[in-house]
Amino acid sequence: MLIKAALKFRNILILAAGVFLTAGAAVYMPDASWLSWIVGAAGAIAYTAGVAGTLKSTDFQREAALAEKLEGIERLNRECHDLYRKISRRLGKNLRNKVIRVLRLKDELMHYFDEYCEDPVKQRIIEQSLKLVIAYIRLAGNYADRMRELSSQNLSELEQRINVNNRKLGSLKSYQAVLELTKTVEMDEKLLQRLKDERKELEMVSVRLDQIESSIDSFKHRILSDDMSDPETEEIEDAINEATALDNALNEQRKYRQRGRL
Repeated sequence: MLIKAALKFRNILILAAGVFLTAGAAVYMPDASWLSWIVGAAGAIAYTAGVAGTLKSTDFQREAALAEKLEGIERLNRECHDLYRKISRRLGKNLRNKVIRVLRLKDELMHYFDEYCEDPVKQRIIEQSLKLVIAYIRLAGNYADRMRELSSQNLSELEQRINVNNRKLGSLKSYQAVLELTKTVEMDEKLLQRLKDERKELEMVSVRLDQIESSIDSFKHRILSDDMSDPETEEIEDAINEATALDNALNEQRKYRQRGRL
């Protein structure tokens, strides 16, 4: 706020006038250097008083608060696109198209917001909507990563390994070898079952992604038709919290798998 007040046009004019008068006094009255100092000091005092007056101005404080809020919203808007650029290559074609559609819905909201950016209610609604879009993109990225790890091909390879080892058990003569290979098969079977269970859980994440996309679409229509009020932003907050919880769960599973590989 101090920098913005210092760079206000009126204050810049005061500063420029002080500099001009100080330079003029130095040029036209070179023998009276004390006069230049007095004029310079007076200019500095006038400029400081101007900046202080601007800082105390209610209009300036309201203007600065609005600018700060709009900067925060624009940061969230950029974060949406930055996040998409980071994960776009990890998404499959279908999921990428879904995320692009959500970004288009977001752009429509931002275009609408440009006309009503001074409305505090609209600010809060748009801010929460952008946070929901960010949560959606993050969840989509983690979902795509985990689905790739749990691809049918990877599960088939594990099943094939279990079948091969089961066949080996029938031909082994050493009791110790049978015991060790049996342990290996049991571990693989447990891993396969856990992966299948995780795949079922991911189906719920996929459904939730579709629900969030529908929610964003619904919020967009309600916002554009002015059919959404400030208290109803709780709906968006609930959607954000649920998406964040699912995203955190996927992250925890990733950390667990990484620890298991160490």
